[in-house]
Amino acid sequence: MRSKNIPYIEGIDHIRAFASLMVVFHHGLWTFHRKWDPPGLVEDNWFRTDNPLFSIVIETHIVVTMFFVLSGFVFILAGEGREIHYGRFLKNRALRVLPLYWGLIFYGMAVFPERVNFVGLLSSMTILGNSLAALNLWPISVAFWTVAIELQFYLIFPFLNRILNRDGPRPLWILLAFVVVLRLVGFFMTRSIRDMNYWHLPGRLDAFLLGMLVARSVRRRRLLEIHPAWGIAGAALLFGTTFTLNRLGGYPVQAWWKALWPTVEAFVCTFFVITYIAASRVFPKVVARPLRALGELSFSTYLVHFMLLQVMFDHDFLWDLRAHGWSAFETALLNTLLVLMPATLFVSTLAYFSVEAPFMRMRVKYVYVPDEGQGRRGTEDRDG
Repeated sequence: MRSKNIPYIEGIDHIRAFASLMVVFHHGLWTFHRKWDPPGLVEDNWFRTDNPLFSIVIETHIVVTMFFVLSGFVFILAGEGREIHYGRFLKNRALRVLPLYWGLIFYGMAVFPERVNFVGLLSSMTILGNSLAALNLWPISVAFWTVAIELQFYLIFPFLNRILNRDGPRPLWILLAFVVVLRLVGFFMTRSIRDMNYWHLPGRLDAFLLGMLVARSVRRRRLLEIHPAWGIAGAALLFGTTFTLNRLGGYPVQAWWKALWPTVEAFVCTFFVITYIAASRVFPKVVARPLRALGELSFSTYLVHFMLLQVMFDHDFLWDLRAHGWSAFETALLNTLLVLMPATLFVSTLAYFSVEAPFMRMRVKYVYVPDEGQGRRGTEDRDG
């Protein structure tokens, strides 16, 4: 759905589609594979591959970084050189995220009433949904932690935008360096860094900041107009990064260099975003339109897929083809593509058109040019 604050860029919806479907594919493939060939892909049994193209199927967590890069990227396309009306910005973000998110929280409370407590509810409905205090509504709440981090970004973005407009990029680069140092210190205090990198703001702020910084360069240097062939380089770097991480031990590894890894992933994802958007300009409509539609469903797809997956897993709503000579991996792959994916897209389509879209139509304009002075209020009222 088009924003009132930035021009529409179709390639961004394509990337959202890719990222959300990769998450569904990763969770489905490896969960179903574990059903027929335990223990499967788990932290104590992390697979390594010699195929760079296959590495992203294992190290799929990089696409979560891509989501956070896109957040910073999109917000700066709106806010660069302009001021953010804080209340209207938060209103828009609430209309975009909270109806479906809160709806699923209350749905989870109805399904698992014995797990409900006031502190957990308060945590889940605010910016603490990625903390241990949050409600455990698994499998409904599997993806809720990312919403909490997004909400944390929303609270600080207008201030970061003002700093960037007033002082240039230097303070944000320094902030990025500060976050890296904090991760290093955290590792040497606990000898653990994986969870801090993955689940919490210190491991995710790099992606948001780099998305902001790159978007600023995009607006000033017209980077989205580079040759579409750069898309090949962006994809190669993405696969090369996941392959390198996988060969180094992948997601489960606890090592000091992991303090630097969120920055590496953020750089790679920002490069991929720019080069993909450039490449998407030459996509035929028969390819671009379905990707755009899938991108619109991405938030719903991301939130609803795991509970569907778990129902299929627990109740054997799957095709077991091993008796016909199929391997566990092949059987898991087919069920992911032909059972889980269609079911997820069906439910996410219902969620999007019944919950997301109606509330998104209520969004307002939240940016204004600083030198508009006293005329600003009238402009805001007219655009709202």
